[in-house]
Amino acid sequence: MNDERPFRLGFLSHVASVGEPRAALRETLRLFVIAEELGLDSAWVVQHHVGAERGHLPSPFVFMAAVAERTSRIRLGAVVVTLPLEHPVRVAEDAAVADLLSGGRLEVGIGTSGHERSFTALGTDFETRRERNRASADELTDALANRPLPGGERLTPRVPGLVDRLWRATSSESGVAETARAGHGLLLARSAFTGPTRDIQPPLAESYLSTYRRAGHTRTPRIGVTRSVYPAASREQAVADLEAGARDWTKTMAADRIAPGLPAAELFARHHIIYGHISDVVAALWADRVLKHATDLLVQVQPGLPGFAKTVAALETIATEVAPALGWHPA
Repeated sequence: MNDERPFRLGFLSHVASVGEPRAALRETLRLFVIAEELGLDSAWVVQHHVGAERGHLPSPFVFMAAVAERTSRIRLGAVVVTLPLEHPVRVAEDAAVADLLSGGRLEVGIGTSGHERSFTALGTDFETRRERNRASADELTDALANRPLPGGERLTPRVPGLVDRLWRATSSESGVAETARAGHGLLLARSAFTGPTRDIQPPLAESYLSTYRRAGHTRTPRIGVTRSVYPAASREQAVADLEAGARDWTKTMAADRIAPGLPAAELFARHHIIYGHISDVVAALWADRVLKHATDLLVQVQPGLPGFAKTVAALETIATEVAPALGWHPA
């Protein structure tokens, strides 16, 4: 991270809460406006069906239309659109409308999701999701590239350039290779339950870059890295703000992989949460080897749920103290 501006800084929200969904949606809209005011480059929401991860947003493109009316500069990311649960041409249509309303600011991330109950609820087979995701990604790319749809028609409305703003979220070597060959951006999530992200993700990023170069793409490769980042007055204060949310998320989403009774420090390590005093957070990010490959750093407070005011405070600290210490500055 030695360039003049080493990465673009984004904020990612799961639109999650244990309270009333309307409040979570309205507060997330406000967070997008605040992120733009702080000079962040992008803000992203995560699609969740049937309340997975306490999320309240199954329709990210509807949300982006609302955000587009409240912002003017910040890039708007929808991730991870669970493509095996969607019709790829319908995704292209909804994304096209949201992109036009935002003035060409949309970024679209696609993936498979590991939430089996979402597939059950939507009447879709869970075991074949990767094969369907692969085929649907090709169809989505074709539609956004203005290639003929089945029957010969083409996507309406047309959105030149959106096909170059597709991302794929994956943590497998085969998925990384597919992403690179397709020329899409690579999204590497904060969680990797098979081991520390600092060990797992650098080889994936390096493999993506080498495959991308061999594929002959002329555009600059894109690697987005999501991290749970929570600066506070102290590690103890950060634990007090995040522990209840992290334990609740563990109980509902990862009880088969993470023992619920772990001490807070070990629990946070398993969730790859970077937390504590500003100096601790900066040091941890400097030591994160995959960030040297990242074009985009997307920060979140998930799986903690510190509340709106504390989330805003953390975002302000990241934008004004943490990220500048890493070489970032507003565009």
